[in-house]
Amino acid sequence: MKPTVPGRAHAQGLDAPRFTTAVDVVRHLGCVQSQLHDMALWAVARRTPGLTKDELDAAFARGDFLRTHVLRPTWHFIDPTDIHWMLTLTAPRIRQLMSSSLNAIGLTPDLLDRGAAVVAEALADGAPRTRAEVGTALAEAGLEHLGQPLIHTVMGAEIAALIVNGPMRGKQHTYVLLDSVVAAPPVQSRDELLALVARRYARGHGPFRDKDLAWWTSLTLTDSRRAIELGELRPLDIDGQTYWAHDEPVAGELPAAMLLSNFDEYISYARDSGDYDRFDGTVNDLMRGSGLLALDGQLAGFWTRTVKTTTVDIEVHSTPRVTPGIRAALELETQAFGAFLGRESRLRITG
Repeated sequence: MKPTVPGRAHAQGLDAPRFTTAVDVVRHLGCVQSQLHDMALWAVARRTPGLTKDELDAAFARGDFLRTHVLRPTWHFIDPTDIHWMLTLTAPRIRQLMSSSLNAIGLTPDLLDRGAAVVAEALADGAPRTRAEVGTALAEAGLEHLGQPLIHTVMGAEIAALIVNGPMRGKQHTYVLLDSVVAAPPVQSRDELLALVARRYARGHGPFRDKDLAWWTSLTLTDSRRAIELGELRPLDIDGQTYWAHDEPVAGELPAAMLLSNFDEYISYARDSGDYDRFDGTVNDLMRGSGLLALDGQLAGFWTRTVKTTTVDIEVHSTPRVTPGIRAALELETQAFGAFLGRESRLRITG
C-alpha cells in the first residue's frame, strides 16, 4: 500500500474507474477475493462508473463471473474462461497446503476423493444445490460429513474443478457442476501457465515483488521467480527493492480517501509492517470492519455499514485526524456506496 509503488492504483482501476462490466473488472484483476460476497461485489462496483448491487447480482446469477476456491485457498470471483487454467496451476499447491488441516479433521485423500465424486453425482441432474443439500447427499452415501468436514469436502470438489458456485438462493450460495457452466480449454504446459499468471498479475495489480506473486497464487517462491522469468516482465528498482511490471507504470491520482472492501485486491500482496504505519492498532483491528479505509493510498482505519430498508449508515474509524478535505472525499465515497445499494447514505466518523 506504499505510495512509493507507482502504478499500482492505476493498474487496479482505483484512480479513475474505466471498466464497464463486472466481468471486465474480474478478468482484468485475474481474481477478486470474495468470501464476503456483498463486499466483493462492492470491490467490483468501485472500479466501474456506477454498477449497482442489483445489477451485479443479476450478472452473477447469469454466470458472467464465477465464485470458487482457487487461490490460497479462499473464495474468489473469476472469469469463466480463466477458471480451468488457474486451477490447473494452483490446485496441486493448495492441496499440499491444506493437507495438515484435512488430516486433523479426519479427511484422508481417499475420503476427499470419494466425497468429491458424491458431490458431483448429486449435481449431475443440473439442479443447483446448497451446501446443506450436498451434505444430505453425502450422508445418504454413507459419508456423514458435518461442520468442517463438509466445508472441506465441498472445497475439495471446487479445487478439483468439479463444481462451482451457482446462482444465489436467497442469501445462500448454491453449487453446480463446473462443466455445465464452462468447458475446459486445451491443455497448456506448466511453463505456459506460469508465464500467463505472472503477466496477468502484473497487468491487474501493478508492479509487484516475487513474494507478492507467491502470496497471491500460493505458489512457491521458486515458482514465482520462474513465472516472472517466463513472463518476460520488466524489472523496476523501487526504494532499493526489485519490482516487476508488464508495462511502464502509469501514475494515477488517487482520491484522498477510499472505502474499500475488507479483502480488496489493492491489498492482495505480501504485506509488510510498514503498510500499517498510519493505523494505530493491530492488524486484527483493521480487518474487523466491513471494509478498509485508505487515506492517500495507505491503510488508515476501517469502516462498518448498517443497512436498513431505505438507508445505509456508514461509520468510519480513522486513526489520523480527518481534515475537511478527507471528510469531503469520505462523503463522496459514502454517496457512491449508497448508490451501489440503492439507498440513502449517512456518514459518521469516529477516532
